[in-house]
Amino acid sequence: MNPVVKRVVLALLSLLLIVYVGVQGYLIFSASLDTVTADHEIAYETLKTTGVIYRSESVIREKTDGYVFYTVQDGNRVSKAGNIAHVFPSAKDAIAQQELETLDADIEALVSINAQGSTNRAGLNSINQQINETWLSISQSAHQAAYGDISELHARLLTLLNKKQLTIGKEENFDERISQLRSERAALAASFNTATATVTSPIAGYFVGSADGFETVFTTDKVSSLTVGDIRAALTAEPVIDNTDFVGKIVGDYEWYLACVLPLESAATLKKDLQLEVCMPFVQSEPLKMKVISLNKAADDQVAVVLQCTYMSAALSTVRREQIEIRLTDHKGILVPDSAIYFNEQQEAGVFVQDGNILRFKRIQVLYHNETERFSVCAEKDDKSYLQLYDRIVTGGENLYDGKLVR
Repeated sequence: MNPVVKRVVLALLSLLLIVYVGVQGYLIFSASLDTVTADHEIAYETLKTTGVIYRSESVIREKTDGYVFYTVQDGNRVSKAGNIAHVFPSAKDAIAQQELETLDADIEALVSINAQGSTNRAGLNSINQQINETWLSISQSAHQAAYGDISELHARLLTLLNKKQLTIGKEENFDERISQLRSERAALAASFNTATATVTSPIAGYFVGSADGFETVFTTDKVSSLTVGDIRAALTAEPVIDNTDFVGKIVGDYEWYLACVLPLESAATLKKDLQLEVCMPFVQSEPLKMKVISLNKAADDQVAVVLQCTYMSAALSTVRREQIEIRLTDHKGILVPDSAIYFNEQQEAGVFVQDGNILRFKRIQVLYHNETERFSVCAEKDDKSYLQLYDRIVTGGENLYDGKLVR
C-alpha cells in the first residue's frame, strides 16, 4: 500500500476511535438522572365512602323583636343557662355593643400590662419567644381553610408587643392610651340602645347558629341499631328546614356518631370496640379518633357501620353528610415511587441508587403498594444489598445498569 494512503487511513481510523471514545464518555458522564432521597413513610390502607353524622341536638326557638347578636361562635362550648345571644333594637346597636366589648378588652389588657411595670427585664426572652410562637401560629392559620382564630391570635400578639415595649423601657406606661380608650368607651356607651333581651342555652353543650333540617331526624337514641336501609335513606333524604323563631341549636352530648355502608369484604377487618382513625379531608386536616360501636349486616352483603367520636369543633358541629376515609392497616417503611422500580436478571425487584458517581442496584422488599398514587412502602433492612434510608434513588434516566459511571 502506498505509504501516503496508509498514513491517511491510519489517521481516519484514529479519528474514528477518538470520536467513538468521546461519544461513549459523553453518554456515560452526561446522562441525566432524576433522584430522590429515600425517606420514612407511613401509608394507610383506607376505605373510602360517604358517612352520615348523628347528633343529640336541641333546637332553640324564641320570639325575638329586634336584631339577634350572638355572643358565642359555632362549635363553642356553652353551659346550661349560659348566654348565647343578646337582642338589640337594631343592628347598629349590636355593632356598637361589639365595639364596646372590644374597647373593654383593650383597656383590661393595657391595665394588666401597666401593673407589670418595667422591672421584669428577666422575662424579655420569654416574651420574645411567645411573640415568635404567636407569629408562627398566625402564619400557619392564614394558610388553612378555616382561620377563625386569627382575631384571637392578633390580640395576643398585640398584647405581647405592648409588654415588650414596657419591658425594654421604650414606653414608661400606657396611662395616656388607657385614658383615651376610657373616654372613647364612655362616649360610645352613651350613643346606643342596650339589649332588650338575652337568649340562654337550655342545656350544656356545643352551640350551632344554623339549622340543616335534620335535627329531629338524625338523632342518637337508636343509632346502634341503624340498618343499611336506614343509612341509605339518610344519604338521600331531603331536609325540611323550619326557621320559624329559630335562634340556634345545642349539640348536647360529647359523643356523636358517624354511620356508613360498606361491602362485607371491606368491613371484614372491623369489629366492635375497635379503635381507628377516620379522615374527613374536606372538613379538617387531622384524622379523628373513633370507635366501632355496631356492625349490622344486610341480606345483600352490605354492612351498616356505626362509629363513635368524642371530639367536637366548629367545623364538625355543622357537617352532616361527608366524604370519609377509614384508616385500617398502616405500613411503615421507605417510600419508593413506581418509576424507580426495576427487576434484575433474577427477577428481584429493586432500585438503582447513586453511590458517588456509580449506580448500584439494590433490592427492595415491598410491604404495601398504592395502585392509585403509584408508590410502594418498602421494608428497612440491615442488609446493605437492600435499599437503605437516605440512599439517592434514581427515578428517571436511560440505559441504567449496575456499576454504570455517572456524573
